[in-house]
Amino acid sequence: MIQQEQNLNDILKAFRIQAACISHTKVRNMSLYGLHLSPGTRVQTLQKYSEEMALALHAKSKLTFKPITETGIVQVEVVDEKPHKVDLLTELTRTVPPADYQLPVFLGSSINGKDVWTDFAKNPHVLIAGATGSGKSVMLHTIITNILLMSYAHLFVIDTKDLEYVNYVKKFENISVYNSYQLACEVLEYLIQEMEFRYDRLRTGKCTLADFKPYVLVIDEFADLIMQDTDDKLYDLLCCLTQKCRAAKIYCIVATQRPSVDVIRGVIKANLQARIAFKVASKTDSRVILDQNGAELLVGNGDAIISNYNHDYIRFQAAFTDPKEVLSVTN
Repeated sequence: MIQQEQNLNDILKAFRIQAACISHTKVRNMSLYGLHLSPGTRVQTLQKYSEEMALALHAKSKLTFKPITETGIVQVEVVDEKPHKVDLLTELTRTVPPADYQLPVFLGSSINGKDVWTDFAKNPHVLIAGATGSGKSVMLHTIITNILLMSYAHLFVIDTKDLEYVNYVKKFENISVYNSYQLACEVLEYLIQEMEFRYDRLRTGKCTLADFKPYVLVIDEFADLIMQDTDDKLYDLLCCLTQKCRAAKIYCIVATQRPSVDVIRGVIKANLQARIAFKVASKTDSRVILDQNGAELLVGNGDAIISNYNHDYIRFQAAFTDPKEVLSVTN
């Protein structure tokens, strides 16, 4: 560790950067360095020489710089080995969600080893995006598995590939899978009708919110649906649903491999305020998902960044789940 700190200090000195490495911590597959910047030194100066620093530290990927305002240091995240696997079913037997969570979902483990839980009852609608092979599909399986194990919630999954989730239907009663553009429009229309029905019952006082079962809509390969949506029918239905449905216990998750502005358009993006980003190809794609850079520096294999109501741009390792193991739970 002392040698690594010295290497980093040497490269800072070589480029006349007024900063010093004051801490070094090893967590999971990463090393975290704390840099104290002298007055007048900018974080952008560090980013300018990030490739040279990565060479000096023998990093597996580009470096990530994160200012920690509470401590007055810049944290440098260095990936120096392959990501560690976080097994979902194993973790669910070890950890429990916070007691006040109504719809708890275990997502993975942060870089400092803390469990990453989120409550879909409080969470805004979610956008999940990442390049092929980055871990996006595994994340969807993880979320779906969490919800399948809750008998009090029902899943509506739209998957035009018709490959990933059909086997779940054979084993679990609380999931429905739809595999075409036409069926996708029909299920959106149904959910809008259900939303209006719930609001009507709540207005008249005939029911309370606790009387309704949580519904979770998952849309995989959103870009494929948008390509077929020549008259914007599906887009308009999804906008209508996401704008109002959360207060009726209906929650939406949209996933895509193409986080471009022609797919994730303004109104949809505004309604999908919780974001989970996996590795993407460019800074532009990262800004579409997170509204800032960072996802282009991830290493893939489940390395992700989450931004939602209780996680402020936290980097974490997404939990892995094998669908065959999930199906065996009911055997």
